Amino acid sequence: MAKNTKKDDAVLIIGLGRFGAATAETIARLDREVLAVDTNMDLVQQWSELVTHTVQADVTRIDALQQIGAEKFATAVVAVGSSIEASVLITANLVDLGIPQIWAKAVSTSHGKILDRIGATHVIYPEVEAGERVAHLLNGQMLDFIEVDEDFAIVRMLPPKVLIGKTLSGACIRNEF
Repeated sequence: MAKNTKKDDAVLIIGLGRFGAATAETIARLDREVLAVDTNMDLVQQWSELVTHTVQADVTRIDALQQIGAEKFATAVVAVGSSIEASVLITANLVDLGIPQIWAKAVSTSHGKILDRIGATHVIYPEVEAGERVAHLLNGQMLDFIEVDEDFAIVRMLPPKVLIGKTLSGACIRNEF
């Protein structure tokens, strides 16, 4: 592989807390390479058998990111939520290294604004998004709810009682709903 070629299929995950570990595990299950990085050696060892590669490093320093080859990745996830300063420094370092896709976890609106302004391509609010999803599920007949955009969602739900026992054509769904 040429030195400047980005690994399109591999993902760099920084932070192995609940969110980062779940992301790393799922990406690994989807048969993609994962390099998971954390400062906590216990977490690094715990995840070493479950993902492709794990490294203990303080990636708030750009030289540490360079040592692990971060610039070769096309996608990185900054899953650090315990320290806003660390999250911002890591994201800024990834931007400086030219990573095209940077997904960064935000713990507050102001944190998200900072991540967006320094160049994160996707800002994620896991707690807010999970809370909204649960609220929609608790609100009625929905079995699953995924908001795709502000005005568009994919919903799996129970059919209204008036439709039970009718065919699709007999239900006149387009006329009634």
